[in-house]
Amino acid sequence: MFIYHFSRLIKSKLLWGFLALLMVFAFVVMDSCSGSAPTGQALGYLNGEAVGQSLHSDATQTSVMLSGQAAYYLPRQAQVFAALLREENAGANDWATRRRETWKILAARAVADRQGLAVGQAAAVPVLEMAFAGPDGAFNPQLYRAFLAANNYQVPKLFEDTFANVWLPSQAITLAVFNSVGWVSPMEQDFALSATYDTTVAYAATLKNTLKAETIEVSDADLQAWYDAHQDDYALPEQRRVETVEVPLKAFADKIKVEEMDAMQYYDDHSEEFRGTGTNATKTLPFEEVKDKAIAKVRDLRALEEALVFANETLVPKAQTKGFAEAAKGYGEPKTTTLRQDRPFGFQNAGEFFSAIFEMDPEETPLNAIPGTDRVYLARLVEIIPEHIAPLAEVKERVRGDVRRDRLAQRLKTNGETLRNLLQGELAKGTAFDKAVAACKTDGLTATTAMTFTLSEAAQVQIPHRNEIFEAVSLLGEKGLSQPIVTPANELLLVYVAERRPGDALAKATAKTRLAQSLGFGSAFQLTSDWLNWNLDRDPPVTADGVPVLAEDLEITE
Repeated sequence: MFIYHFSRLIKSKLLWGFLALLMVFAFVVMDSCSGSAPTGQALGYLNGEAVGQSLHSDATQTSVMLSGQAAYYLPRQAQVFAALLREENAGANDWATRRRETWKILAARAVADRQGLAVGQAAAVPVLEMAFAGPDGAFNPQLYRAFLAANNYQVPKLFEDTFANVWLPSQAITLAVFNSVGWVSPMEQDFALSATYDTTVAYAATLKNTLKAETIEVSDADLQAWYDAHQDDYALPEQRRVETVEVPLKAFADKIKVEEMDAMQYYDDHSEEFRGTGTNATKTLPFEEVKDKAIAKVRDLRALEEALVFANETLVPKAQTKGFAEAAKGYGEPKTTTLRQDRPFGFQNAGEFFSAIFEMDPEETPLNAIPGTDRVYLARLVEIIPEHIAPLAEVKERVRGDVRRDRLAQRLKTNGETLRNLLQGELAKGTAFDKAVAACKTDGLTATTAMTFTLSEAAQVQIPHRNEIFEAVSLLGEKGLSQPIVTPANELLLVYVAERRPGDALAKATAKTRLAQSLGFGSAFQLTSDWLNWNLDRDPPVTADGVPVLAEDLEITE
């Protein structure tokens, strides 16, 4: 079935663009992707186009960032794509795999460029306004600003440009693909429609868990055996220890006078920062009402520029000749921090800060001045800690917790399978659900009364374990018994669909197209990993002499 779907999908030029757009998510963490390197500096060629060191480095950093916790600082939609990268590379820490990932990103980006996929900010802003609407349905600037602050987007326009150039066109192309390519069979559509719009009569059986993970005894031999078998789980990426001090902007801002014309120019260029609130949330306020705010914005930007120049021209040379402590005098005690590239938080403009730190050379450029938003960081690279497996002694309690959770999961799985077999056997005899549960003779096993609902109106249904039950019901036909489900409280749950009563035919007909699109959307993401590999393999990178760039990687892994 997969080969059938995929063979049809790869024939669609439009699909190439759609999936390439997913890869463009990777470039939200960089802003230097334009241009190609001269022939002599090219690291490889894709479809005849040179790929230079800068673009290659950006793609490498992108793969690292998206494969780690940094992905959680992206817009929610981009996190879906990042999750695919993490799943695809789970446990793959070897150099060849990471190198191939970089070239997959580059190859997909090349397809997107050839397709000319782009869209303007004017189309993105209305979508964002809907995404950050308040209870009254109007754009809520407080929600928007809170999102930007929480996710290290210091400049709203940067996020809006990213959203416009990445997510929005993928949405449009998705709809076009759904309309042109049949990904979902009629049988799948009918089953999904019935599960959603027919009235379901369901029951659930719950078995409370009496075993607590913290009570499970684990010997030192058990710890060592688990650690030896799961070393990749305790791998640490390259880390960098740095000293930093913060240079505040106030002393510089106090000396700056901003002309009204300059403030007006900033207002014109950044009108999205000067919107009203409540019912006026989508309206840009008149300049006279926000003049002081615009003046303050310009003053802060100029102060940041002057502070950065001062740090580069005065503090960095002083640190080089007299030592970091001397240069830091007057700015507080230097703070020592150990940084991981996959955790870019804790600093203003965290993406730029971490990029600068991880580009520093301990011999040539161990000092740098890096801009924040209301301060400049003076940073000194103290030590590079290479990637390594954390010693057991350092992660002993973490390993103990992993062993305990695994043993608890194994016990729950065994109990669940045994219980399901008993219950399935009783139900096959035609026994009523409550009596079938009683016949299992399992202490602590309880049955619900009949639950009657329609999934299309699930928001109005309040029952215990509602999320788990609704998800199971959506996948079960009549007389179907779910696989054992482990709830967040580590209880075992089994769901049984006793009956399906036909629902509103008009509602089904109205929802059919939308449901097909939703199912197709899931199929697209399921196939993305295969498409990324196929796209790279059909036009692999080569050197100027035509030699495959990744050929040596094949030799390493074989």
